[in-house]
Amino acid sequence: MKVSTYRSEITPTKEFLPCYLSGHAIRTELSNGIINPLWATALVLDIDGTKLVWVSVELIGLDKVYTDGIRNQIQDKYGVDINLINIDFVHTHSAPEYRKVNYFGGPGEVPGYMDFVKKQILKAVDICFKQNFIEVEAYYDTVTIDGCYCNRNGMEKPCDKTVTTVEFKNEDKVVAGLCNFTCHSTVLGPQNLKVSSDLAGYVARACEKQWGVYPVIAIGAAGDMSNRHYRQGNDLNELNRVGNEMMSQVFNENRTVKKMNITKPKVNLYRFHEVYQPELENKQKQYDEIKSKVENAKTYDEKKTFTSALAMAKKGLACNPFDLDLQCAYVDLGDLRYFVIPAELFSRFGISIKKAMNCKCPILWGYCNYTVGYLGNIEDYGASFETASSDIPKGTTERITEEIIQFIKESN
Repeated sequence: MKVSTYRSEITPTKEFLPCYLSGHAIRTELSNGIINPLWATALVLDIDGTKLVWVSVELIGLDKVYTDGIRNQIQDKYGVDINLINIDFVHTHSAPEYRKVNYFGGPGEVPGYMDFVKKQILKAVDICFKQNFIEVEAYYDTVTIDGCYCNRNGMEKPCDKTVTTVEFKNEDKVVAGLCNFTCHSTVLGPQNLKVSSDLAGYVARACEKQWGVYPVIAIGAAGDMSNRHYRQGNDLNELNRVGNEMMSQVFNENRTVKKMNITKPKVNLYRFHEVYQPELENKQKQYDEIKSKVENAKTYDEKKTFTSALAMAKKGLACNPFDLDLQCAYVDLGDLRYFVIPAELFSRFGISIKKAMNCKCPILWGYCNYTVGYLGNIEDYGASFETASSDIPKGTTERITEEIIQFIKESN
């Protein structure tokens, strides 16, 4: 097995500044600075002649048409199976807007910025293929984090606090890596007006400090995961505090990585596709209920989150059909298996899916290629802000997860 990795900077330059930052309907001001650079990090694996391309982009999201275009270019140029090309995003809420019109119907990207990002993604992949691939062996470690983040809808609710690191090593040197964790990259609040990759960027820089190489970041089933219940602030000091505590547990003094046997990839595809037609009466009821929650919010956090839900509910009054097209891939590499799901899946479902993979190193890879939005649980449906304005019928996520688990078991 061989590997090559390279990162290209996607920090907005002067021609793209100031810009609007994505992720919060309550934030309407333009950016006023940069906390840390943003990157598009590519990692290309060559396993007995079969190549996989993983790209991690430090933005809140990416559209399917956009990523499909990039994936098709990579497939056409290098002959890589498109189902072995992942373009994920770390879901920071402090990066430039990527849509022409933002998620809530407000101002979008600075013209030309996403064209620039595309060039940088392709540049990173091109350099991976042009430079020498290095012979490696794969190692992993999984740590359960305490005291940093949990289910943001209640500390008592199911949550995935595991962090998995994958190291590709040539002898004793790490030459490429991946870090998979399950938490929103949203320590910085809507008051922040500076560009940042937030928690995902902190994790990547901490890995780089340990390994000497910047990793691909894969966010898991983090739809209902954040540091809300442990939060002591929402500024850079809090980001540094949470990030340091988290990564000191990942790279603890007793850490021992385990070797994996990596085999040629076996790919199986799963798709769930349904179209829902919202009814005006139900959408109006949603809107009125969320509006009441905003007006009666007791905390800024509550007002912040339901303001975003209210903006989505207002758009929902148009009652346009909702096309839920969930295109997933299950990739078996032997001791390492990963399931790609383009959604903000709630963590309890991610835990179940990883268990079904039945391998040493299971990875649930959410926020990848595109997103259909939140996929929440039946008990909290409508009560949590993630599902308050949803067009997806109650109980759909449970049905999808049951299908996925059966699909994985049949694929193993």
